[in-house]
Amino acid sequence: MKLGVCVPYRNREEHLHQFIPQVGKHLKEQGIEFCMYFAHQVDDKLFNRGATKNIAAKHAFEDGCDYIVWHDIDMIPEKGADYSYPEEYPIHLATRISQMDYQLKYHEYFGGAVLFTKEQVEKTNGYSNDYWDWGMEDDDLFYRCHLEGLTNDSYLDVPFKQKEFLRFNGEDSWAKLPKSRDLRKFNSESHTVSILTRAFQMPDKNPIYLIGSKEKKYVEYPIFRIAGYDYGISFNNSRALSLTFWNSFNQHNYMWLKRYDKQWSWVTVVLDVESKKSHFYLNGTEVDSKAGHGSESPWSFTGKLRKYTGKDCYLGTTPSLSEDDSAKYFKGDIADIKIWDRALPQEEVESLHKEIPVDGLIYRYNIEDIEKYNTEVIKEEVKVPNSIIPYRRTAIHLSST
Repeated sequence: MKLGVCVPYRNREEHLHQFIPQVGKHLKEQGIEFCMYFAHQVDDKLFNRGATKNIAAKHAFEDGCDYIVWHDIDMIPEKGADYSYPEEYPIHLATRISQMDYQLKYHEYFGGAVLFTKEQVEKTNGYSNDYWDWGMEDDDLFYRCHLEGLTNDSYLDVPFKQKEFLRFNGEDSWAKLPKSRDLRKFNSESHTVSILTRAFQMPDKNPIYLIGSKEKKYVEYPIFRIAGYDYGISFNNSRALSLTFWNSFNQHNYMWLKRYDKQWSWVTVVLDVESKKSHFYLNGTEVDSKAGHGSESPWSFTGKLRKYTGKDCYLGTTPSLSEDDSAKYFKGDIADIKIWDRALPQEEVESLHKEIPVDGLIYRYNIEDIEKYNTEVIKEEVKVPNSIIPYRRTAIHLSST
């Protein structure tokens, strides 16, 4: 089997002189036949790493390579880096790098060095060519692998197989929770909101927000909203779920967690007015900024929470936006929503998918009671992806960045 070492390159001559002999020596010691391909971008535009990686791979396969490794030029294998053929799935190699104290950079990290067969490249269509400047093309490729069933996935153990849910078309469908005394002011005090949702991008309305893109419009699609200074949960065109809330001084607070579209997600928001902290959870796990999952959580806020006495709770839209606003409507599904008038502790949030605390529960999902406008009621299997990671071989790499 012949390996093509495919490297994006731009003005890194010092790294080039280190990379060629050291990576070559490592591969020869493993008995691997190889050839190196450096795709050099020579114009004065922002660097397009995805395009240069694709070009290098194209030439490698045309030269008869059976598989490739997309490899950063500043990543040098030290110990245990197995570059042999990836039989069933793409393999991520840069798992322990010196730049990160020999730890994994973040949970879904798929950069540095990744092995692909020709068939796997064809199945995923390689990298996107639409990312300019540094970053994000690796995450995009990882998502393509996930869509093609080429990632190491586990699922949340939910107590249902078939479930009824609401489908929102992104054009004119929305819903409203039934009015009740408990829902009129819950979010001005300590509270918890938990929603099971699946979002879909709408690239015909708003292109995916990419680094370096000329299309700079950044939008939040409303999943759950209380209007005014809008409070609620959204999905945005930068592939993240988000929380927005305001304090009594009209200061904006924003939290986010990384999440691709087309994935069921159990999102939980906890706001505690005693500790003045907000918490954001995905599938019972709190956001971890250090692990690259999203923003800092818990998040400290100042003052009191803004009062919204008498306001309605909307699903899939916000009355704050006009009908011609491209972010007016959410496209996706909502399968569950629960609200408590207290801040649930972490141990209760962790098990919400199995056990529902009744203390302080002021709203429990009932699809019959929800006011529905142009929404569909769907019943099908709901699978909630929990851990989505690459297939990996543990390897130590020296990063000379």
